[in-house]
Amino acid sequence: MTEPLMALERVCKWYPVGSERLTVLQDVSFAVYPGEFVSIMGPSGSGKSTLMHILGCLDQPSSGRYVLRGRPVDGLTGDELARVRNREIGFVFQNFHLLPRMTALRNVELPLVYAGVAREERRRRALARLEEVGLRDRISHLPNELSGGQKQRVAIARALVNKPAILLADEPTGALDTRTGREIMGIFTELHQRGVTIVVITHDPGVASFAQRILHMLDGRLVGEERGRGA
Repeated sequence: MTEPLMALERVCKWYPVGSERLTVLQDVSFAVYPGEFVSIMGPSGSGKSTLMHILGCLDQPSSGRYVLRGRPVDGLTGDELARVRNREIGFVFQNFHLLPRMTALRNVELPLVYAGVAREERRRRALARLEEVGLRDRISHLPNELSGGQKQRVAIARALVNKPAILLADEPTGALDTRTGREIMGIFTELHQRGVTIVVITHDPGVASFAQRILHMLDGRLVGEERGRGA
């Protein structure tokens, strides 16, 4: 049987609040397999953002285990975690997180700079990713010269430029109008059809429906699962 790319095993997360303990995730277990498109859906306060931080190696569980590509994350050093975030996981955020004084091309090249890739190879790979998301004619534009949808396309190209094992998107349509949001989800669908593994965190049932599997969260727990239209 194929090994999962990501597996959470009875993960809990809590934070101290004075003398009390605020529990945000409770006994969460699931796996994501290579080539899957999974949505994690829940209302505000359901724990999905905390879960996203754990999946992206931006935070660690208080108890339980997170295994990424066969390796328990709690056994990784700080440097190893940084490499995982730069090379294994591509991040797409609601507010794009583009550097305002860098062109679209330079924003997409940035992860390759951190990875030590030579200049000509950085440019070649960044151009290929921008063409893949339909922005070959916008490479010299600054973020403030781009529409919201174009900014998110740049962010997707940047997330893909290191050929990560997983594309992790946190509310990727939250700052976009409905039509543009559908276009962005269409890009995710095309990427999934090419074999990219995708996990989308969302509160929007319409966005979640693009996935193969929809995991439902409520009050820090996984409370259900259903098939999406991508199945």
